[in-house]
This record gives sequence, structure tokens and C-alpha cells, in this order.
Amino acid sequence: MSRNPEIFLRGLQAFHFSASNYHGFSGAYGAKVSRSGEKNQPWRLWSAVLSGLAAASLIAGSAFLFQDNLARFLINPRTPFQTLPLPPAPEYGARGAWALWPDAQARGAADIFYVHSTTAYSRDYWNAPLADPASQEVLKRTAAPNEVGPFYDLGAVYAPRYRQATLYALFTHKYDGVAAQEAAFGDVRKAFEEFLRQSTDPERPILIVGYGQGGLHALGLLSARIADDDVLRRRLAAAYIIDHTTPPSFFSRAAPAMRVCDGPEDFRCVVSYVAREARPESETRRLRARMLAWTGAGALETITEELPVCVNPLNWRPGGAYETSDAHIGAASATGLQLGETPSTIAQTLGAACESGVLIVDRPRQSYLRRSRWFAAKWKAQPFNLFYHDLRADAASRVARTQAKLTEEATNLAPITEAVEIIDSPINKVPD
Repeated sequence: MSRNPEIFLRGLQAFHFSASNYHGFSGAYGAKVSRSGEKNQPWRLWSAVLSGLAAASLIAGSAFLFQDNLARFLINPRTPFQTLPLPPAPEYGARGAWALWPDAQARGAADIFYVHSTTAYSRDYWNAPLADPASQEVLKRTAAPNEVGPFYDLGAVYAPRYRQATLYALFTHKYDGVAAQEAAFGDVRKAFEEFLRQSTDPERPILIVGYGQGGLHALGLLSARIADDDVLRRRLAAAYIIDHTTPPSFFSRAAPAMRVCDGPEDFRCVVSYVAREARPESETRRLRARMLAWTGAGALETITEELPVCVNPLNWRPGGAYETSDAHIGAASATGLQLGETPSTIAQTLGAACESGVLIVDRPRQSYLRRSRWFAAKWKAQPFNLFYHDLRADAASRVARTQAKLTEEATNLAPITEAVEIIDSPINKVPD
């Protein structure tokens, strides 16, 4: 059966035709009864009602069966990227270009650069304007509390607004989608330079946090700005790339000086995972089959033959066997909370294992911790974080270890590896 939105639309037309016929039939029947004086025949009315219910069931079934295709059809911009002007560029020297900016009194030990997930779902553009009210409301109420909330008390948080690629761009590797994401990264990179102008303490650790599309842009920063900068690489406590795939070849080609975190004691490394319940197998296949990654030249390319990096947040090691819920510190739903408010801990809720590069999690008992399957909701900013408190504890540990190492490196001089013999040493007499 072809999974095409046009089939769904034909179903709507069929329902409309059936409903129109029913109204015409009932009107004609009523007139006939009125003229003839015959008694009403209830079975005909019930037959019409049942026909309408059957048509409605057909429409509902079609909507469920073809919902993914229909959702993509409805969010697909109708204007090509080349002919749709980009919204005005942000000026990151201005406070209004930032969704989050630290108070005058910096909290915690780290400086945190957070790139939010996709919050713009409109078909009106490929890259959303910074002032788009719908996407900014999603960022404020849903994305930021659940995504950067676990890290908020660890330091000064900087979160740029950027001309994010809209949701449909994430489903196409054709020119339009790739160009939209490259344009979005251009904004993020400029914002990171402003972040570095603010974060100047060489002994203050840095955390980079990217979710979804933001994870892709965080990988771009690792490649373009951090991998070859020894000072920044030493300050990096960890980069968290969540809900976006990271191909293993990224570390050999685009960022050879970076590496995947291997255990909770590790630091100056990268944590990456995409979590899904076992049930939506089609979605996990899509994640495994198609990845976008930055090349050393700063462009995006499609990766199709690698399994994504998967660090299990229940033990913080790449791959490995199933980890039971005993190791789960806790999920949370922070939607609607102010940043800095700690959501309730839902502890020992799920186990997880990395399977073919995707973190397969147990289905949470709480319905509000499950991804909705209806009409693109599973691809939007999620109103929960399954590993909220695990991330909070892990990031605190890596920041503390990095800070201790930076202090040690600043205190101790590098050891002398070999002696240098001085044959002649001139003596200059001090005048009387």
C-alpha cells in the first residue's frame, strides 16, 4: 500500500461525499414521507448513521496509518530555499539575541553554552526568524526547562537565539534542508565567539549542551572551534550531544583531537545518545540509516554506513549490555517551570541499552514520560527529560574533575625533561 498523503485526502473527499449523500437522502426521504403520509422507517435512518460512522472510522484509521507522511506534507515549505530570503541576522552583541544570559553574579563553577532543539514547526520558511512568537514560546516553556535545566545550577548559562532550520529541514538531505541547517550553524558559530569573549577565565570549565538540531550545531563547534584549540579543549569538561546522531568517523575526520566519554570519571570528552522506546522501529531505522555530519571543511554530508555513537546515561559508557532501572537516578518533567526550579525526581523508572547505535529505553510507566505518536509530536521538543537527574549528577562530576585538573595544571610547571649544559656564562660586573 502506498503511504501517500493524497490517499488520506481522497478519504476526506469520500467522507464528504458520503455525508452529502446522507443529507440529500434524508431530505428526499422526509419529503416523500410527508407527501405519502407513510410511517417513518427507522431502519433507513440507522443505516445512514452506521454508514456515517463507518466513513468516520475510515478517516480516523487513514489518519493514524498515514500520519507521518501527512505531518511531513503539512510542514513542508512550498518555496525553495534559494528564493526564500533569510530572516534578519542576529547581533550577538545585543542582549535581545540571547534566550538565556547569566546574571551579573555568575553561578556555579562552569560556563555553559546551550543550543536548543528545533522549536519552529511552520511551513512558512526554511529558517525561522528570531522573533517568531510560537517557536519562542516552545523554547521558554518546554525546550529550555527540560534540556538545559539539568545543567542550570552548574554555572553561567548562555543560550543564543538563532535562525533555526524549521522542522521539515530535518527530514530531507536535499539542498534545501542541508542549506537551512548550515545557515543556522552560521548563527551558532557567531554566538559562540561572543560566548568566548565573555568566558575568559582559563581555569573555568566549559560545558557544551546541544539537543536535536542543537546537537548537530554543537558538533560543528567541536569541529570548527574546539578540536584544534588546545586552551579550549583543556577547558571543556564535556559536550552533551543529545537526540542527534553522532557518527564515529566524526572523531577521526572532523574532530580528531576529541573523543567519546568512557565512564563517569572521564572528562574533556563527548557524551552522545539518541533515546527511543523499542516500539517505534521505523523511527530507529531512520536514525541508523541517515545521519548528517560535519566534514573537516565545515560542510554537511550524509553518513549512511555507520552506527551512531551511543553512550548509555545509566553507566556513562559507550555501548555495552542492558543496564537495569536500579541505576536510574531519575527522570523529570520540567515543562512550565522557571529555570532554577528543580522538578520532582521520578527515580528508577527505566532501564536502557545501546542497540545498533540507538539507546533503547524501557517504556515508562508514567504516560507523561512517553513520546506522543500523533502528528509529528515525537519529533518536536519533548515535555520531559528521561535522564534529567542523571545528567545533572554526571555534569557536576565532570565539571569538578575538570576544574581540579585545570588548577593542578596552572599550579605545577611542566617537568624538565633533559638537562642543558652551559659552557660559557658571561659575568657583568655591577657598577660601584
